[in-house]
Amino acid sequence: MAFNGSLLSLGGSNFPLKYVFKESYKVTPNRRQDLDPKRVESGKLKRNTLEHTVTTIQFQTKPMWNDEFDSLMSFIRSKYTNSLEKKLNITYFSPDTGGYKSGEFYMPDVEINIDMVDTSKKKILYLSTTLEFIEY
Repeated sequence: MAFNGSLLSLGGSNFPLKYVFKESYKVTPNRRQDLDPKRVESGKLKRNTLEHTVTTIQFQTKPMWNDEFDSLMSFIRSKYTNSLEKKLNITYFSPDTGGYKSGEFYMPDVEINIDMVDTSKKKILYLSTTLEFIEY
């Protein structure tokens, strides 16, 4: 299926692209995983490569006020299929195939940095934040 206008959907709902720096959208498909790789006496790397691969999706949000950020995070949390694991069903545009793929992902903890505090309006402006989703 060709690009349909959506980069990412969580639980069947399109991710609000107004919060995304689209030029930062990265998909790393089919990453090979190693189980306990180690260096042998000769110094060569001995890999135990697994059949299962994982995809990562990463992008930067635009700087936003705390109310917008709260809304974005509420949207993401509402799509968790398991809130303890931060597990999500995601369909994403994969540039390597020019089509869409789906899978189960989790979202690692988000590091949030403050740019400005407006005490008169009781608002906080957050810097651009990296959001990442890693396939199970």
